[in-house]
Amino acid sequence: DGRSWTNSFAQRRAVPRTSDGFVHLGTPRLGEEALRQDILIEVLDTQALFGVPFAFAVQTGVPMLYIDNLGNLSLPFAALSRFQYSVLSAPDRLLEEDRKAGQFTYPEGITRRYLQLPPIAPRVRELARQVTPRARPPYEQVMAVQRHLLGNYRYSLEITDPPQGNPLEDFLFARKSGYCEHYATAMVVLLRSLGIPARLATGYLKGEWNDFGKYYTIRQRDAHAWVEVYFPRSGC
Repeated sequence: DGRSWTNSFAQRRAVPRTSDGFVHLGTPRLGEEALRQDILIEVLDTQALFGVPFAFAVQTGVPMLYIDNLGNLSLPFAALSRFQYSVLSAPDRLLEEDRKAGQFTYPEGITRRYLQLPPIAPRVRELARQVTPRARPPYEQVMAVQRHLLGNYRYSLEITDPPQGNPLEDFLFARKSGYCEHYATAMVVLLRSLGIPARLATGYLKGEWNDFGKYYTIRQRDAHAWVEVYFPRSGC
């Protein structure tokens, strides 16, 4: 809406656990090797479940899980104690034909969801055009926007004063510093203004490796926001 993100596809459906102990969410591509994650989660005031994208099965002791139309997973209720589960994921992989394709025809459902934009200033659209090579494949346009943001803006967590006017324009043209949500929001809006479906994703980085226990410890400070771009053949 120009100031914050909301999920307008948050309606959830229940997916029951089957006799093998898994909640099945989809089918990996033929020949795709599954990545298994065994996760022990502390008590959190949320029903969300976490895992590497894209999860296609969850082994859990609860009789069902919920999934919304954006693929977000959640428990039927917030866990009141430590909770353990396993996730099988097919990590996203960009196919070479998507990397080189000159143009795409996107499904109507994808464009309806992932090209939505609030009213934005003409200079935002102009910036997107300036930093992307003309008549180049969508992949190269995506990488050009990423390079521009990484090369011309400063990462900082010390953003305490409120933005002057529109938050996105304040980041892009005035302050030119911010944290992950500023970068991710800017990239999504710039890509959508170019007609490239993209969305904001939030979750956690992989955290700190414990060499003794052979596991990753993920803390609140590992919370992160990033960008997902849709490529028709790769599905990511």
